[in-house]
Amino acid sequence: MEEHDRAEAEDIIRAIRHGEVDAFVVKEAAEERIYSLRSADMLYRAMIEQMKDGAVALDPSGMIVYSNAYFAQLVKAERGALVGKRIVSFAPGDGEEFFAALQEHPRDGTSGRELELRAMDGTRVPVLAAMNRIGLGDGNDVYCLIITDLTEQKRRDQLLIEGQRKDEFLAMLAHELRNPIAPIRYAAARLQAKGQTPERLEWARNIVDRQVDVLTRLVDDLLDVSRITRGRLSLNREPVEVEAIVSRAVEAVRPLIESRHQELMISQPGKRLRVSGDATRLAQVISNLLNNAAKYTDEGGRLRVAVDVEAGEPGWVRIVVSDNGTGIAPETLPEIFNLFAQAETTQGRSQGGLGIGLTLVRTFVEMHGGTVTGASEGLGRGSSFTVRLPLLGEAAGREADSDRRNRIATPEGERPRRILVVDDNPDVAESLSGWLEDCGHEVRIARNGAAALKEADAFRPELLFVDVGLPDVTGHEVARKLRQMPALKDAVLVAVTGYGQKDDRRKSREAGFDHHWIKPLTSEMLSDLLASLDAPPGNGRRR
Repeated sequence: MEEHDRAEAEDIIRAIRHGEVDAFVVKEAAEERIYSLRSADMLYRAMIEQMKDGAVALDPSGMIVYSNAYFAQLVKAERGALVGKRIVSFAPGDGEEFFAALQEHPRDGTSGRELELRAMDGTRVPVLAAMNRIGLGDGNDVYCLIITDLTEQKRRDQLLIEGQRKDEFLAMLAHELRNPIAPIRYAAARLQAKGQTPERLEWARNIVDRQVDVLTRLVDDLLDVSRITRGRLSLNREPVEVEAIVSRAVEAVRPLIESRHQELMISQPGKRLRVSGDATRLAQVISNLLNNAAKYTDEGGRLRVAVDVEAGEPGWVRIVVSDNGTGIAPETLPEIFNLFAQAETTQGRSQGGLGIGLTLVRTFVEMHGGTVTGASEGLGRGSSFTVRLPLLGEAAGREADSDRRNRIATPEGERPRRILVVDDNPDVAESLSGWLEDCGHEVRIARNGAAALKEADAFRPELLFVDVGLPDVTGHEVARKLRQMPALKDAVLVAVTGYGQKDDRRKSREAGFDHHWIKPLTSEMLSDLLASLDAPPGNGRRR
């Protein structure tokens, strides 16, 4: 009892003895005071129990002597089981340092510190923690700990960051699309002028060809990200040689490297290394890394691709793409593989891009059972990216050679073919047919499904390119009807579309198509297909 309360009680006792106050009145006043104290105690307890924050009382050793229901809910524990546990058992990492510091300065209140609580099931909860020491007057002090759950606030903050990144991404997308569109428009305008020369025609052709490659790359990356976010990305695995992957990637980026007058060094081991994977996706991994290296390195700079078997782990191949370019800031390095993130380089320099290339790199590598890491000593000091992939043994290598011989045919020569192009877009149909006619083939065009069936019956084409999205019927329906014509049982049908997901390919296969091609078609795709037409079914023909 406090000194003031003791003195007040002694005064009341003296007053009763001298008849100065009525004992009943004193008794009634005391009962009212006791009731008031009990009511206040109940009120305080109710307030603590109904708080939307965790409230914990600790003894000087940090042992829990009381917990409200909210704290028990935060740490996913039975309330009764919390008493007797040490609070540091729920605070991993710097939590122990935090509580130790409070013990060292017990009378210093805190304004709060962000940390993570570790719940009983192992999950971690971001919280704001504040603690003060309360003196009880008998030497047994208690620490009062207030815990505020920050999960919802962190979620809102993350949504805000993601929203800002998406806004930045849309702005970058508009910028990146305008870049190739502008020179294509300029080239088209110059072609409309009178007095065309062979040199000007060649210039325009090169401009359009390069910029279409840029647009195709952008669209492909966007489609890949869409497939990733929906979990619909798949791989076409087969044994492939690492040297072939690197060569394919280098050829894709070589025009950019040469335009910037950069030096490229390629270092590969003397022996053949093979991995099980999707050759297209793996080449895309290396070309994305090499493309970034070229963009963020000054003209005349140095790039390098080095392939070797990882020391100490002979079952892994390591592909390192490095440069002496602008480098990556240390604070940015942990975020560079995140979607829509772009590395900060030197002030005032922006090399464009959508911020999705490295996300695709990480996804493709991890789908192959590998890892990818980035490193940089800082701005202006270059960067390097290391891809690790599991190797196949020699037996798998022999399987790759056998599979390649079975799939690739080498015809002695090509002869003119009868080809039908079915597409309602005049520019697409005429440009493709003109391309094929320049190669010496006889080509006809149909604008819709009905015209395609009529033309096919009369023309009896050996090869048909059919747009899937026709104005009257689908290309799939056209393919089914074509397959019912006896004269076209050996014709090769190619579905031409902008959709390339697994389900789209399945629908084309079920409709009777031999191939499912994504727009735009390239000269290499057409040349390979035309060269394979003389091959028996199963060798270059997908029947």
